[in-house]
Amino acid sequence: MSSQDLTVKLDADMPQLKVLDPELLDYIQRRQVDDVIYPAGARIIAEGEPDPPLYTVTSGWAMRFKSLQDGRRQILSFVMPGDVIGFQAQFFDSAVTSIEAITEVSLCIVPHDDISRLHETHPEIALRFAALTADQKRVMEEQLLSLGQRTAPERVAALILDLYGRAEARDMVRDGSMPFPLTQQHIADALGISLVHANRTLTRLQRDGLFRIRGRRLQMLDAPALEKMAQKPAN
Repeated sequence: MSSQDLTVKLDADMPQLKVLDPELLDYIQRRQVDDVIYPAGARIIAEGEPDPPLYTVTSGWAMRFKSLQDGRRQILSFVMPGDVIGFQAQFFDSAVTSIEAITEVSLCIVPHDDISRLHETHPEIALRFAALTADQKRVMEEQLLSLGQRTAPERVAALILDLYGRAEARDMVRDGSMPFPLTQQHIADALGISLVHANRTLTRLQRDGLFRIRGRRLQMLDAPALEKMAQKPAN
C-alpha cells in the first residue's frame, strides 16, 4: 500500500514532539524533504527492504515486528509520535524489522545519505540519534524480560506502564487517560500470549480496578498497584 502526500510541518510546538532533543528536532526540521501519511494497516517499512527512508513520526501509532513464514508475528515495540524509525536500517543493507501503521500515521522523511556522514559532520547529532536507538533497545529489553520471566498479568501491567509513561512524556495524557488504539490481538502478539489469554487478563486487571479501556482510550486508575504487579521499582 503506497503512501500519499500530506502537508504536515514538523513543528517544535507540537506537544507530542517534546520528547525529541531540541537540537535533534532542529536538525530533522532543516533536512526533511517530504511529508507522507500512511493509513491504518499500511506497511511503512518491510523487513528486508533495501535502503528504507528515515522517518520522524509526527502523529499516529505503529508497530515494529518480525514475522515467521506461517504468518505468526512478534511485535517488538509500539511506535508513538516523536519516535524516529528507520535509523537502525542505515547501518545494514536492508531493514531488519517491519513497521506497520496501527492508526493513520503522519511521517516526515529525512534523507539517509545525511545520516551516513553524521559522525563526521555533526558528531553531537550522531550521539543524539544513538541515544534514540539506545532507548529503543531499552524498550525491547523490557519486552524480553516480560517474555522470559513475567506471568501474563505481569506482562500486561509492564506494557501498560511503559505505554502510559511514554504518553506522559509526549503530553498525550489528559485527565488521567491516554489514547489507546491497540487491540487485544496487538497485546497478545506483543506479549507472547494467546488472544484468549490476553482477553482474560485484560478483563481481570480492569475488574480489579487497575485501569480501564474504553472508546480507544486507557484511563489509569491505580498505577502503584500496576507497578507492584509488574515488579517495577517505584520512582
